[in-house]
Amino acid sequence: MKNLRFKKLNIDEFYEIYQDMETQFPKNELKSYDVFVKLLNTDVLDCVGVYDKDYLVAYFLYVSLENGRKWLEYIAVRKEFHSKGYGSKIMQCLKNCYLEVEKPNISLPDTIRRIDFYKALGAKKLGVNYIYPNDFGGLPMDLYYIGENSPCYEEVIETIAEIFNKLHLDVKSMPQILQSIKLS
Repeated sequence: MKNLRFKKLNIDEFYEIYQDMETQFPKNELKSYDVFVKLLNTDVLDCVGVYDKDYLVAYFLYVSLENGRKWLEYIAVRKEFHSKGYGSKIMQCLKNCYLEVEKPNISLPDTIRRIDFYKALGAKKLGVNYIYPNDFGGLPMDLYYIGENSPCYEEVIETIAEIFNKLHLDVKSMPQILQSIKLS
């Protein structure tokens, strides 16, 4: 694990990633494969594979923001590589980025574990009533930031608007969800 290798993946390589995403993320947090392909083909979204030797151990998808920061849309360690320290190692390399994180739920201990994991790496919860736009009416989530110089409220709202207009144009209720975030 000393020499993790990060590689930007192409569309053909993304198919394997999407198959893994379907097993690791709830349906209400995933876009269709076709929407992902469109976002990747138009360079809105980048997909990076993380390799240890020749093994794909993890991946993340992100958006480069106009202000130079990043929006981490998805990150996952493949199941066969869980609990081996890869997540921590990868997150230590990701700085100045926003993270969408599910709300804590004591009946789902993994939510608490993930939140504690991000906090232990220095992620700070941002004071915004965030809703992940989806075709099911939106999913309330928390928004975190990892890096130095946490953004001010105005920058957070501008960033959310940028992300919604880049990533979520496929969601019919996106304008209403964005407006509800701005008003909170």
